[in-house]
Amino acid sequence: MKGHELALSKDAKKHLSLQETATIVTFCIGNHLFGVPADKVVEINKDLEITRVPLASDYIKGIMNLRGQILTVIDLGKKLGIEYGSKHQLNLIVRNQDEMASLLIERIDDILEIPVIKLEEPPEIIEGIKREFVEKVYQLPDRLLIILNMDKIFDI
Repeated sequence: MKGHELALSKDAKKHLSLQETATIVTFCIGNHLFGVPADKVVEINKDLEITRVPLASDYIKGIMNLRGQILTVIDLGKKLGIEYGSKHQLNLIVRNQDEMASLLIERIDDILEIPVIKLEEPPEIIEGIKREFVEKVYQLPDRLLIILNMDKIFDI
């Protein structure tokens, strides 16, 4: 999945800079609130059959068949370095150009319209998360929204 332009790439940033707001789909893993641009989200499913892949990285749960298309299933919590215990996981199906993957998340939250000008660079340290996966942050009244760097998430 290397080499593809994904969410908030240089072109996406240029496109977003022309907009006043960005539509972000938010979801939770552990105590963290994450977001991805809504135009990258294909669908949300639960209870999809996952086939394990021998010798894959620990954050690769396997592959799945979504209406004839084979997708890599990424345990997003493990990839980000978050410890959490939920057994109720949803498949957040995300797309980049002609490529899709399933991100395992705990629960879906809201869809937010965020002023692009208020998106900030991530701090040097974000408790419990590998910073390389963070593109931007947005301070909500009660918590920090972490916008994921989809280039790094898709980098398997």
